[in-house]
Amino acid sequence: MKHLTILGAGLSLLALPFISIPVFAVEKYVSDVIYVPVRSDKNPQAGILQQGVPSGTKLNFLHEEIGADNSLWSLVVTPEGTEGWIRSQNISDKPTAALKLAALSDSSRNLLSLQTENTELKTQLEKLQQEHQQLLNDTEDMRQAATTALNLEEEHQRMLTENQLLQTHADVLKAENEKLKDADRFNHWLYGGGLIIGGVLLSFILQGLGRRKRKSEWR
Repeated sequence: MKHLTILGAGLSLLALPFISIPVFAVEKYVSDVIYVPVRSDKNPQAGILQQGVPSGTKLNFLHEEIGADNSLWSLVVTPEGTEGWIRSQNISDKPTAALKLAALSDSSRNLLSLQTENTELKTQLEKLQQEHQQLLNDTEDMRQAATTALNLEEEHQRMLTENQLLQTHADVLKAENEKLKDADRFNHWLYGGGLIIGGVLLSFILQGLGRRKRKSEWR
């Protein structure tokens, strides 16, 4: 029984390399400007599953082991879905300089686009401010024009009122002038009538004096 237990333990140890252990994949990148083959085993003599994976290619890293050449090998999955082994020295945790430069170029293009958009927005804002100021000026002109029109209307009404008062005063003066004319004509009539009556009386008096004088001469 003891021998069976030892045998079972030995078989378990032998089977460990063939047991698939679930692991979490992380991203790795093919480093430098090279083309790396993906092999079927962690051995430089193992068959090539995928030829010439270019630098900068994003790989899913599964785990790392020591290979037949005593070098570290990484089990990876390529974008095409090929699972195989690549020497760990040929992959990196960070993107290559070319990818960083491309990302930087994209950022620069985005920054340039934002700057252009910002300039356009500033231009639009200045235009809107000018239009707003023009509207304020037009509104002020309209208000002043309305005030001027109101003042002119008030002045017109005042002048009409004064004209009516002047017309009334002129009518009164005209009426008084007519009265004065009538009174003057009456005075002239009285004066003329008085002169006529006086002349007649004076004629009678002179005639009477003449008769008395003749009578006295006859005596």
